[in-house]
Amino acid sequence: MNDPTNQAGKNVKPKVEFLALAEELQSYILSFLPWQDILRCTSVCKALRQTYISSSELQYIIELGGQGLLPVPIADPGNHPSVSQRLQLLRDKAHAWFQFNFHTHSFQTVSIEEQFHDVTISLADGHFCLWHLETEDSENWAKIVPLLPKPSEQTVERHWPPESLCPVPDAYIVDVYMDPAQNLIAIAYGVNNDTFQEGRFYVDLRTLDGDGIHPQAAGQTLFLSVHTAQYNHDLLTVTEDLKLKGLGRHLALQCCPVFNDVVSTPRVPWWVQLWDWQHSTRSNSNLSDMMVLQSIDFCFIGNDRLLMVSDDLKLYSIEDVSRKPQLLACYSFPFPVKSIRCITDIAHGSQMQMPAQQTMWTSDSEHRLLCCVVFQSPRLAFAISTRIFFELDSERVGEKAVTFPWEKWGPTNTRLFQDPWQVCVSGNRLLQVFPAGARSRYSIHMMDFSPLAVKRRQGLGRVVKKPSTIEINESGTTLITSLPYVEVVSERVFDAIELIGMWVDTDRIYLAKMLDPPEDDVGFSQMSAVLILICSSLEI
Repeated sequence: MNDPTNQAGKNVKPKVEFLALAEELQSYILSFLPWQDILRCTSVCKALRQTYISSSELQYIIELGGQGLLPVPIADPGNHPSVSQRLQLLRDKAHAWFQFNFHTHSFQTVSIEEQFHDVTISLADGHFCLWHLETEDSENWAKIVPLLPKPSEQTVERHWPPESLCPVPDAYIVDVYMDPAQNLIAIAYGVNNDTFQEGRFYVDLRTLDGDGIHPQAAGQTLFLSVHTAQYNHDLLTVTEDLKLKGLGRHLALQCCPVFNDVVSTPRVPWWVQLWDWQHSTRSNSNLSDMMVLQSIDFCFIGNDRLLMVSDDLKLYSIEDVSRKPQLLACYSFPFPVKSIRCITDIAHGSQMQMPAQQTMWTSDSEHRLLCCVVFQSPRLAFAISTRIFFELDSERVGEKAVTFPWEKWGPTNTRLFQDPWQVCVSGNRLLQVFPAGARSRYSIHMMDFSPLAVKRRQGLGRVVKKPSTIEINESGTTLITSLPYVEVVSERVFDAIELIGMWVDTDRIYLAKMLDPPEDDVGFSQMSAVLILICSSLEI
């Protein structure tokens, strides 16, 4: 019975059970599992539970996954916090979000003295990016301003006057995109005397900190391949609204018609052109269609997927820009939508930061939030988990696109909110401004949708797991949504003038208000005197 040979007379090596291995080896093997599987294993076995408690590496993997984050490769291990230090920092930051309170002592102020009529403001990698569209009364300009940088961080601060934005004669600028992480400024423009309708618009690529061509760009100018003929109708005036967006190696320029007369409703064209700007100045990757009195927006979902947002959500693969985007799936809304905007945070990266301040983690595109705001009465905000866009059956990709009705994808993957005044997204966190009871008084609500939010709140905030029901009067629809989250409401209540703008990143919340300068300050014109932007940041 104890003979270590089988019937054939061959030696049989005793089996080594997993639990008999050294604890360090158990931890190493478990580290190759997805974080959810590590949790399952360590929750059903006391021995593995002890291995988990003793291992900072396993705890760090679970903490990252539970917050919807991915680790960033370490460039200089000798000048980097240990795993246990990173774990504690990650937990502290997560817990700090449940303690956010807007007290005077926690604010730092940055003053940006500009005129802010017709100015588009975005937040990217610790910088405010401002772009002013030319009007009858003022010319276009662009500006980038670092916000409370740390001493070791590289920053860019620059102002582009009208004559320096685009040197092309007879050009008019339609949008500007800035990515500080890649030291990139992309300027979309048209040419007034350009009669070649398949290329009325172009994109110029330069560095933020200089005037030369971006060193990683395939060329200075990107060209369109989509047909861009202007549309004229006898009974309807249609102008064009152009948006330039980017993520990593991709840039996209979208053109949508703006209806100035809603009496007549002809079908008019919209289009979007994509480029891999680091590899080619031309691309066959474009989409176009006809639309009737509705808005269209878009956003990148990770590095190789594009989401077109209108009366439904269409998911495309853009991995190969040598051909048209491939439609993967269509997600239907529960009622007709005419005006919609897509809100998401775009993680540019951390290439500009010094090694000592290198980012240790970044948002996972497969496990974060996007928000679709529908402008109707009442205004509605759909908080959507991006995981739904990565759960497609891989065997069906490449075949006919799948259509998902709202009942199949919406209730369990979204949470619907009514009448938000402002909305911001950062990773798995959603910040919304709601009325606080008194007239013109508002409070800020932070909702954390990450899987570990309930565990990390340490008794703070309100856990919301129960489905919520909202009646849509216009369509007579009742919507039930159930994506769970933890909510914290700011103790401080704000006047409307204190919340004219709100932005959020991984570490700070930025609030903006307009203040009048002193009456004896003669350095400001009457117009700019009313439009001084004061940004206050609450560091988490």
